[in-house]
Amino acid sequence: MQPSNADALPVVDNRTRVWYNPNQNDAWFMAISELLNVITVFAILLPAAAMVREKERGTIEQLIVSPLTPFQVMAPKVLAMTGVILAATALSLGAVLVGVFGVPFRGSLLLFFAATTLYVVALSGLGLYIATITRNMAQASMLSILVLAPMIFLSGAWTPPEAMPTVARWLMVISPLYYYIDVAYGVILKGAGLDVLGPSFAGIIVIGSVVVGLGLWRFKRQFD
Repeated sequence: MQPSNADALPVVDNRTRVWYNPNQNDAWFMAISELLNVITVFAILLPAAAMVREKERGTIEQLIVSPLTPFQVMAPKVLAMTGVILAATALSLGAVLVGVFGVPFRGSLLLFFAATTLYVVALSGLGLYIATITRNMAQASMLSILVLAPMIFLSGAWTPPEAMPTVARWLMVISPLYYYIDVAYGVILKGAGLDVLGPSFAGIIVIGSVVVGLGLWRFKRQFD
């Protein structure tokens, strides 16, 4: 073939475009991932610590004999810890992620904090359940670590789901952090809305309902 004829042939111009992190800055992904992991740790540990301290001081029996339901005893602790975590999340998001690492926040701030609230309440039930089967802070801390480790490993925060074995990908559906990561990355980096993230919100709500119900059942049974 003559060179002149070869130049006239169509040419494929292969270009790779990164939509949500065009600079391929790892700090964007790692900063968000670490924030979500810290939220997970505190959402479990703080309610567990609050309830265990009541047991260590002997004041939990006074709450039980009071005219309060188990839900009324647990709800103030969950709401207080949720408020603290949301305030710390707002500070970290504005001062560290956006201010220091320059992470762009493209979605709805209200949607992100709605998901964070649901997620923290869901894990608070798990923390309270841990508090009902432990006697002191040392036991609660050790048991929380045993729960946190598989939850983080199965969330996709450190290892992409595509790189995991098939069994691990099946088990990811029971990790609430898996759904929360999908929501957080979708809102912050992609600007996705509830129409896209609806299934992930549903996953957080379903798992949270089961965990909170289990915590209430265990708390009530402990003193029956």
